[in-house]
Parts: sequence; C-alpha cells; structure tokens
Amino acid sequence: MMLQMSTTPVSPAVRSEPAPAPVPGKLPCPRPAWNNARLQAFMTAQQDGGPELGALAAHPMDESFRDAPPGTVKAGEMLELSETMIVAVSADVILEPTDDGCVVTGTRGKNNECRLIFRHAYCHVRCDIRIPNGAAESRITYLKSPSQKSPGLGELHSFNICQPLLRLRNDAGGFSMTLDYHADPLNEVQGILWRGGLLQISRIRLTP
Repeated sequence: MMLQMSTTPVSPAVRSEPAPAPVPGKLPCPRPAWNNARLQAFMTAQQDGGPELGALAAHPMDESFRDAPPGTVKAGEMLELSETMIVAVSADVILEPTDDGCVVTGTRGKNNECRLIFRHAYCHVRCDIRIPNGAAESRITYLKSPSQKSPGLGELHSFNICQPLLRLRNDAGGFSMTLDYHADPLNEVQGILWRGGLLQISRIRLTP
C-alpha cells in the first residue's frame, strides 16, 4: 500500500488504517438494504462456468465519470454507469461537470456518504481526490469484492483525511492527493466508500 500526495507546502494530515480483524465465531452482518438485487446483478459477471459475483477484471479501467450526467443522485438512489454504480445512501451525491468529465462530490458539513461500486474486482486502485479548505474530516475506505458465499462488501483499508493545522494564506483552492492501494490476493477491491467532510473524487484508475 502506498500514499501519494500533492507537493503543496501545507497538505492535509492523512491517517492510514487497516480494517479491524474479524472476530472468530462471529456471524457476518446481514446485507444492508442498499446492497440490493440490482447491485448484486451489477457485480455479477458471466464466466465460462456460469455467473460469478465479484469476478476479477480482465483489463484495466480508468473511471473519470465521463459518461455520468451532471446533477444530483438523491439519497436512497443509485446511478448506473458503464463500469461503476454510484450509490447514495443517507446523503445526496453531486456530479459536478468539469472539462474532463465530472467529479463526484457532496456538500459542506460532515454528513456526506457515497459508495462507488465497480462492476469487477481489481488488485490495484489509484484514487485522485481534492479537499477544499475548511472541509471537515473525511474517510475513504476500500471495499472488498463479494462472493456467492459472502455477498457483502466488507471494509479492507481506510484513509482518514484531516485539515492541516496551518494553511497557506489566500489559498482558497484546497489540496489534491492520490490514494494508491495494492490489495492482497483474494481480497481485491470492488468499491470505494466516502464518508464525512466535503471532497471531490475526480479519477479512479483500476488494475486487475
């Protein structure tokens, strides 16, 4: 696992945390309502042996949200793109147009919640994000690919992103960084969960 950050003199503090170890004998949590039949079908690929949930991708994928319509995905709704499902659970998700597609963003405050679920699983994920000045602490979590026996999307690894103690004068633009994660075999990534303060997700590069 590796974290790459922009070269601004003052950058946000980032704390990296692996997912809690599973408790032996504890039953898995029931599948939440947002992980519904539609999402399960989206994550199911047709293989030689039949349908497979959480199949490893055959090719790299670069998600810049070019096919996303600008606008708002209301809380409780989903937006299906060609290779990514945008899931808004308890808060609206905003697709803001740029010169190179859209960025996934939200609102000021600390109640943002968005899941970006991929059609296939990947071993290497690079996520480009931007944090505006004054944003509350946010958390990016990589989600484990599901399987027929375990259809949930468990947490693999998280990054907590805090504002720096010092900021550049007259710098209203914020800070950019890339979160670079290499998954272990059989623990590939099939989604990203963003919770908390405002940020922008502009590009996700995925490699099998």
